Amino acid sequence: MKLLNRFYQVSSSTLTHSFDASAYLLDTDEGLYLIDCGTPEGYAKCLANIGSLGYDPRQLKAIIGTHGHYDHLGAAALFKRDFGTQLWMHALDRVQVESGDAIKTTAAILYGSVFTPCLVDRLLTDGERLNFGNMELQILHTPGHTLGSVSISLKTSRMVVLIAADTLYGGFSPRIGSDEELWKISLDRLCGMNFDLMSFGHCSPGLVTDVATRLDCARRSFAIYYNPWFKDFAQQYTY
Repeated sequence: MKLLNRFYQVSSSTLTHSFDASAYLLDTDEGLYLIDCGTPEGYAKCLANIGSLGYDPRQLKAIIGTHGHYDHLGAAALFKRDFGTQLWMHALDRVQVESGDAIKTTAAILYGSVFTPCLVDRLLTDGERLNFGNMELQILHTPGHTLGSVSISLKTSRMVVLIAADTLYGGFSPRIGSDEELWKISLDRLCGMNFDLMSFGHCSPGLVTDVATRLDCARRSFAIYYNPWFKDFAQQYTY
């Protein structure tokens, strides 16, 4: 699904598989990149979506990972196996991805699956700018959901888009390394920046407006009342 010129959404719970988080294809002057890549369950459909847009997955240079969870990076090992696609992500989520930690990656506790270990080829650092010609990505380390979570500020010639991933509305659990105080600092940071459009980790395909208000509401509502009855996605519940 085209979101902006040369910027597409290729994965989500409705575009690929119910397990999948949002993932994006960037057609840059320096080549093709993905931001996140979804799960093995949605892999074939994600490839089909990339192909339907006229792009060849064999040309993908790297997956830029927002954090080390199954729904965001579970298929990274498949992209690396089939196309040699590199994986770039923050150092603080590296170990769980390279070891395939079933708890830290949420693969076992939410999806009843395993996370295939995947070598991380490049470590992303806070404030780093990836200049791809027609678009520039700034890496924003926004820990809280996980310690290695990043958000991405994507700048084109006309606008700035926040790709917040699970820094907005992501789940909280000490089992996956969540940190409430760090998360509050991350939300404060995003609220202090200016964006024209925004996406987050689990939403309908598209971009949303009124970003400043949305970020403010997310920050003010954060951690008011945790939900101990959160259901996993691997089972069916009658009630």
